[in-house]
Amino acid sequence: MKRFAAILAVLALVPALGGGAQASSDNQSAMFDYHISDAFIQSLGEPMQTGAEATATVGGDHVRVVGSGTFNTAAGNATGGGTFVHTNAGDVIVGFGTWTATSLMSFTSYGCGLRGGNPVPANFCGGLATVKVHVSATLVNPPAGHVETDAILVVDCKLGTPPAGAHEGIKLDGRPLAPNFDMTNDSGNGETLFISRSHSGG
Repeated sequence: MKRFAAILAVLALVPALGGGAQASSDNQSAMFDYHISDAFIQSLGEPMQTGAEATATVGGDHVRVVGSGTFNTAAGNATGGGTFVHTNAGDVIVGFGTWTATSLMSFTSYGCGLRGGNPVPANFCGGLATVKVHVSATLVNPPAGHVETDAILVVDCKLGTPPAGAHEGIKLDGRPLAPNFDMTNDSGNGETLFISRSHSGG
């Protein structure tokens, strides 16, 4: 990621995201906030966020996703949501709409407090989250009106110590009503971030 160009200016904002939760002394937390190419990430001095993008390797369609929320790794709960735009290989809009997180399927932590070996706020974390979401869409090409479906959203953040092959951004599997956007487009305009709600750092 290319984040934290102005990190000192926003450190005071980070505790407020914790919702008053008490800090923990270890490096892991069951509670996280997640951010996907949203205004908070842009407030850190990052490039203009235009949505985390993924491509379907079959068909070449694209999706851009923006959103935020919370999840609990112990309980498997997830909240929040956001918006998306689906375009075809020719960049023509196929559909657009909203998504709502319904549950957390899994979360693999990459650790907290580091970016490329350099320190960042101790509760800024990397990892791979897989979230069940409910999608509400309007299809315009071809026109098909309103549809709803369940999908699987994967959010990857490369803070901490990410494994080889990690790609900053998202994937979205909307089958059978939408493509499987299975290839993350890793760019500075679609960054992601997990914030531990109870990690004190140190």
